[in-house]
Amino acid sequence: MLLSIYIENIALIKKLSLEPAGGFCAFTGETGAGKSIIIDSLGLLCGARSDKDIIRTGEDEALVEGIFSVNDKKTLEILEALEISPEEDGSITVSRRLSRDGRSGAKINGRSVPLSRLKGAMAQLLSIHGQQDTQAFADTARQLGMLDSFARNGDLFDAYKTKYSAYKDIKRRLDELTSDSRERELRLDMLRYRVSELKKANVKQGEKKDLEEQRRRLANSEKIISRCSEAYDALYGREGSAAETLDEACSSVEALSGIIPDAEQLSERLESLKYELIDIADSLKGYTDSDEENAEMLLDECETRLELIKKLESKYKTDSDSFFELLEEWEAELDLNENSEEEQEKLKAKLEIAEREMLSAAKRLSESRNKAAKLLCERVTAELCELDMPGVTFEVAFNEKECSSDGFDEIEFLISANKGELPKPMSKIASGGELSRIMLCLKCVFADTEAIGTLIFDEIDTGVSGRTSEKIGIRLAQASDGGRTQVICVTHSAILAAKADAHYKISKKESDGRTVTSVELLDREGRRNELARILGGLNITDTVLKAAEEMLK
Repeated sequence: MLLSIYIENIALIKKLSLEPAGGFCAFTGETGAGKSIIIDSLGLLCGARSDKDIIRTGEDEALVEGIFSVNDKKTLEILEALEISPEEDGSITVSRRLSRDGRSGAKINGRSVPLSRLKGAMAQLLSIHGQQDTQAFADTARQLGMLDSFARNGDLFDAYKTKYSAYKDIKRRLDELTSDSRERELRLDMLRYRVSELKKANVKQGEKKDLEEQRRRLANSEKIISRCSEAYDALYGREGSAAETLDEACSSVEALSGIIPDAEQLSERLESLKYELIDIADSLKGYTDSDEENAEMLLDECETRLELIKKLESKYKTDSDSFFELLEEWEAELDLNENSEEEQEKLKAKLEIAEREMLSAAKRLSESRNKAAKLLCERVTAELCELDMPGVTFEVAFNEKECSSDGFDEIEFLISANKGELPKPMSKIASGGELSRIMLCLKCVFADTEAIGTLIFDEIDTGVSGRTSEKIGIRLAQASDGGRTQVICVTHSAILAAKADAHYKISKKESDGRTVTSVELLDREGRRNELARILGGLNITDTVLKAAEEMLK
């Protein structure tokens, strides 16, 4: 739902802030007051093509910013797929900035986004008849999705997609096996070479780490031997070593046994230290026993082995600990391809079964669609009759195609605007008030499946009688669904405006020598006076005022 809209430097609008109410809102005003400017500004926010001429004379930039609240689960999922998340309070801020030099920029929650993502997001938040709304209903791919939603085909559609995916997977594997034999042989030769190369290298897991440690040790062998020898002598290997000193200390403390209370405990601790020291000395001794003559040769061997491992890692773009997994993968592919004829026969049998199951699921989905289409046509036709359009017919045309991700049905909504005319695609029927009423009708029918929070109708009452205007007003109120959907209607009909939950008057005046547009939320007296203006024009009599009051009642 649109919480607020801010427009700056668009045509007659200098700065305009508006917080439209929920439910059914009517916008009225004299011709040229700026009603269409507000609608055009919202169109820019939806990603409509920008024109620098729309920027207010004398200004370099224009800005439109809208704040929307989002709580519908389906809408949130679609926005998430577009990598758009609401703020903590559940709101989404969308802005569009135009420059006199022809540049424009769009942002969602302060982050710049391409126009395609702006359009994708706004299609879920706001629908303006005459712009993307008609295009959306005329899009056959979306029409199929709408029919599925109307038919509650979620489970059938998911079941079909599972069967379709299984079929495509088996077909892909079979195609790979039956692809050009020369390409396959080249692939097999390459795999055989790779397997042979890795097997010959025989690189063990963890070997690279061990070799790097060995290289460090061999490169510093002289230092290791020298320092370890010094440490060994200091601890154990020479006269007066730490071990001898500890032994003497141990004997001295033992002599105090029975004299001082903790002599025995201290003696045991010294004895333990002595054994720990001797163990350390033995470990250090092991590092002094090195074949110095072979150290350089061993280092060369280590370097050569490491170079081979790094070369293979670079070649196959993985670390050496993953060589074993690569080898298993390549051997499995070799085994599969070298036994491809047998595998092909197995896959062909599986493909026949998968195709039958896929077609069966597609048939069930299609049957549900056809059944729902009949009900949909009845509902839409009934709605059109209620809006005084008994000559309009609505049909859903079905054509069969090759199975794809959405089944084997191709559908298109067809409408005949006048009795005796052949139904045509929605994109080709006449525009104007008649088309607006058709859009309103479809919105009402798809209210449960179309979760768009704000619907905007521009002069839907054009060319209709007062009786029809009242019916349109009733339908607009119903479309608001008790305030859960925001319906904004720009109208010249007093009867229709009287049905609204909130009434806004758009007017223009002079300020500092310039004409500016403003919007005012009317109270009850203001509504009565505005309805009287629409009914009586310049000559507003008591009778006209009473008629306006009756409309409000």
